[in-house]
Amino acid sequence: MSGIKYDLEILYVQKLYYFMFLATFSILISAIIVWTFDLHSGLYVLAMGLGISYMAMVMKSNFNPPEQKLAAKRMAHVISQDTSPLSIARFASQLYYYFHEPAQAISLLEKFLTSHDPLLCMTLGDILLKEGKARRALYILRDNPYALVDPLLLATQGRILKQIGKVPEATRLFERSLHLAKQNKFPKSGDHWLTQKFLSLGCLASIHHNLGDCYISLDDISHAKKHYRSGNLLLLDVSLWRRCSSVHVDSAKNHKNTY
Repeated sequence: MSGIKYDLEILYVQKLYYFMFLATFSILISAIIVWTFDLHSGLYVLAMGLGISYMAMVMKSNFNPPEQKLAAKRMAHVISQDTSPLSIARFASQLYYYFHEPAQAISLLEKFLTSHDPLLCMTLGDILLKEGKARRALYILRDNPYALVDPLLLATQGRILKQIGKVPEATRLFERSLHLAKQNKFPKSGDHWLTQKFLSLGCLASIHHNLGDCYISLDDISHAKKHYRSGNLLLLDVSLWRRCSSVHVDSAKNHKNTY
C-alpha cells in the first residue's frame, strides 16, 4: 500500500503538511532555547531546524496511506451522513487509491454522473485515464455541461488529449483552464481553506508544467521554458520542479533544421 502514485497537486499538499509538522518542532525547540539561553542561539537553532525540515520534505517522495480498517470506518461514517457529489467523489478516490478497487470506484461515480457535478466528473475522468481508458474518459468529460467553463474539467481533458497525441488541442484547453483558474479560481472542494490553497497552487503548477510539455512537443522552447518556470515558482519543493532539458532543446533545433 506504500507504492501509491499521487498526482502532483496531492503530493504537494502532503509534502507541505509534512514540512509544517517538522517545522513545528523546530519552532518549539528554538523557543525553549531563547527562553533558556539567548535570542541568537534560538535563531540559530530555528534556522538549522527549518533547513533540516525543508531537506526532509524534498527527499520525501511518497506517503503511506491510512490503515485500511481505519480508512474504511471513516468512509462508512461519512458516506452514511452525506451523499453529496463531493462526498461521493472523495469516497471513490479512497476506493481507488487506498483499496485498489478501480471497478468499484468507476461504477460508483457513474451512478452519480447525472448530477453533472464537475468534481465528480473530473474524478471519474482521472481514474479512467489512469486505467488506460482515455477515450471513454474524454467522452464523459465532454458530455458534462461545464466541460468548457470549469478549469479542472478543462485541465483533465487537456491531459487526456496530450496522452493520446492531440497536442495542439490539449494546449488550447490547458491555456483556457489556466485563464479561468486565474480569473475565477478553482471550485471549492470542501477542504480546509489551507488545504484548498495548497491544492490550488499545485493544480496551477501542474497546468503550467503540462503546457511546458505541450510546447516542447510543438517545438516552441521559449513558451515551454516560460511555463516550466511559472509552474516552478508556485512550488516550494524543488524536487517537484520541471525544466526544459538540453535533450529537448537539441531535439527541437534539429526538427526545425529539417524544414
